[in-house]
Amino acid sequence: MAPLSQADQGFGFDHLMDLFQEVLSARAAMTVARRAPLGRSRLVDAPRTRLLLALEAYTAELNVRNLPVPYGIRDDLRIQRRILGRVAEAPG
Repeated sequence: MAPLSQADQGFGFDHLMDLFQEVLSARAAMTVARRAPLGRSRLVDAPRTRLLLALEAYTAELNVRNLPVPYGIRDDLRIQRRILGRVAEAPG
């Protein structure tokens, strides 16, 4: 396997940072959605799904790189999976 060039390493770092930025953005969207008036709980469904997908993509990339998943990310992922009915979790 050929060693990674500086450009390849930079791209990988940028990709991981992009995934983390999506997690942060999805968390912010959830915060806004949670502030919706009572009776509007369906407004949380799309941001929650976005957050779950962002968390899954970020943790998958961390696992591919053999990096540890931070406790907060791991716990948030479990919570979002259970809320959305995805009880079966990926190993790790």
